[in-house]
Amino acid sequence: MSAVAGPEVMSGADDAEESARRTSYIELFFDLVFVFAITEVATLIVDADGGFLRAALILGLIWWAWSTYAWLTNAIDVELVPVRLAVLVATGASFFMAISVPTAFGAGGFMFAVTYFVVRSLMLALYLLGSRDDPERRAAMARLAPWFLVGPTLVLVGGVLDDPWRTALWAASLFVDVTGTFRARSAGWRVSPAHFAERYGLFIIIALGESIVAIGITAVDEALEPLLVLAVAVAVVGAMSFWWAYFDIAARGMERVLRRAHGIARSDLARDLFTILHYPLVLGIILYAVAAKKTVAAPDEPLTQTGLVALIGAMVAFLVGSAALRWRAIHVVARERLVAALAIPMVLVLLRDVPAFAQLAVAVAMVVLCLAVETVTTRAIRAVARTA
Repeated sequence: MSAVAGPEVMSGADDAEESARRTSYIELFFDLVFVFAITEVATLIVDADGGFLRAALILGLIWWAWSTYAWLTNAIDVELVPVRLAVLVATGASFFMAISVPTAFGAGGFMFAVTYFVVRSLMLALYLLGSRDDPERRAAMARLAPWFLVGPTLVLVGGVLDDPWRTALWAASLFVDVTGTFRARSAGWRVSPAHFAERYGLFIIIALGESIVAIGITAVDEALEPLLVLAVAVAVVGAMSFWWAYFDIAARGMERVLRRAHGIARSDLARDLFTILHYPLVLGIILYAVAAKKTVAAPDEPLTQTGLVALIGAMVAFLVGSAALRWRAIHVVARERLVAALAIPMVLVLLRDVPAFAQLAVAVAMVVLCLAVETVTTRAIRAVARTA
């Protein structure tokens, strides 16, 4: 996914053309299925068949599969009929992969493994098809292909085995994919800054929308008493604070940074900012959905251990992940976010016996306070991001 060899220089016309690319409707359709897949990870967390570590692992596999398609559609013309048909086939396979997520470590493991293998294999075939007239891009994928074949194969083998082999092989698959991306030294990758920033930003906003849907679905099953209404309001404000934390600076700022970089430096930035550092943001959104649902379901009782760990994990993952994005992009420390990420777990542990509504309200209030202070202290950065 990243070019890390000798310099690659684009012409101004090529750079302008790539910067002008936007997300297509078929990409959005494909993304909706993958967002459904990651929301099913929340079901895995609360199900007896899963847990936090397993959820993080399977999310990593799903996220990696989606990211390979983000790179794919950034590089080839998805309006070609054969490419469009293949993407639709991958979309269908992704749906069956998604519905098997909650039981992936049990009876649904084989279906998850087979459909995952199909999705990943189609990506390789699609890239070779779409780049048939571009030798540089074909060479870049040829260098990555061995890694990207081994990873899905390990998932496929793990799907026919029971634990601990299944978990071990799936973890090895993710390790192979990530390692291959950093080790494959190849030229030929090009990145459209506008398309990349928009594609990942849309994924984040769709995921946040799904978290709000999950809150709403939980609420409609309960009697609308005053405490429940307040709990729902706080949960929605929490989702809004995640939106603010990402879209106030990061979304436009990352596009601007990518535009200013060229060649290998740009592809390295795209790999780090989007493929790698967006993972904790998505994990945070999933964990927040779990905590918010548990709060809305029983606002007058303390969160269960699962709910409390999910709430702490959500805040820490999103705040630290977004701070890491800022550091990688502009080498500025997001002090307010790091302080909040340290303070929230300590406060919530002290409040572990208070009602869930109060636990969620305190956590959300701390995030909002963090963002309010940051808004004042980062006026210059925000001004630059908005004029990019």
